[in-house]
Amino acid sequence: MAKTLKMINIHPNPNQPREFFDEEKMAELVASVKEHGVMTPIEVRRRPEGGYEIVMGERRYRANKEVGNPLIKAEIVEVASDIKAFRRAMAENVNRADMTPLEEGRGYRRILDEDVNDDGSPLTEKDVADAYGKTVRYVKIRLQLLDLIPSAQHHLTHGHIGTAAAHRISELKPENQKAVITKWAQGGEGGKPMDENALLHFAHQVREQERQPSMFDVEELTDDEKAERASRKWSTRNKLDRIEQVRALLEELAKTPVEELASALEGQIGARLDQLERTAKSLQDAKFAVRQAKACADARRIVASSAAEAPKRAEPDTEDAEAVDLDAEFATLLAEVVTENAPGADGDDSEERHTEGAADETPVPVAA
Repeated sequence: MAKTLKMINIHPNPNQPREFFDEEKMAELVASVKEHGVMTPIEVRRRPEGGYEIVMGERRYRANKEVGNPLIKAEIVEVASDIKAFRRAMAENVNRADMTPLEEGRGYRRILDEDVNDDGSPLTEKDVADAYGKTVRYVKIRLQLLDLIPSAQHHLTHGHIGTAAAHRISELKPENQKAVITKWAQGGEGGKPMDENALLHFAHQVREQERQPSMFDVEELTDDEKAERASRKWSTRNKLDRIEQVRALLEELAKTPVEELASALEGQIGARLDQLERTAKSLQDAKFAVRQAKACADARRIVASSAAEAPKRAEPDTEDAEAVDLDAEFATLLAEVVTENAPGADGDDSEERHTEGAADETPVPVAA
């Protein structure tokens, strides 16, 4: 049952999982509390030294304090330990759109490090995933994000880069993470901003290059192998050179008067439109492939310039099948980019939201 407590007797939880609070959202909550009061009681627990400590509802407490209300409704709960209180706070916040992925990762890490099962056995990632209604892969990704360098953490916290791309970046060596973030900040083709899709592909290419130590070895090719490679290179470049001829033909066709086209294509217009549609699709596919090639070339330069030795490709692990199929994992990450960018994908909550964060080092400029 909720009780009315004095604000002076309530103290924030110094170890609560959320670290940052969005000023705009806080202002909205303050306005709501000023007009309607705190609608949902906060949760507190008794402190040994007297008074109460917040378990759930710090934003409501802060808003109530800013309004100047001397009292607040609260539920007094019995919590066995600090880590149990922390887990309750995580349960309230973990599905809120404004809890950053890094805060989730830090929360899961603390639970894994400090808590145990009822029988005293260590918690596993599956235990944590089951406790919060997540998949094991979801929890692993949040934990992996803790390996991001500070500048990358900054951009993830502020929403400049998405979780999928940040996860791929977090798997790189620190020096390569820095190189990827720097290139992202500088922009993509022609100085244009590198969007989430392009960043994910580029980070993926860097990761693939890190997994191929053979690229650092000098290849010993026979004369026939050298000739075959040179022939393939010439053939590929020749195909691209011939595209310019096709482009000129299409440009000439586009300038042809409509009446003349109608007369010349009489009885064939539908078939010719289908032909152009196929051509357009092939052009998009070729453009995508060349962009991937550029990302691969850039990735090679980044990895080759790092002094560290490239790690060996991980052997299949029967206990972690997710780490085996890299192509499938990459496809899943790419799908997450689409989901993250979809309207309404982040959800909403009127009482507990935040997005802002800070970094331990000065971030690189954001691509504008």
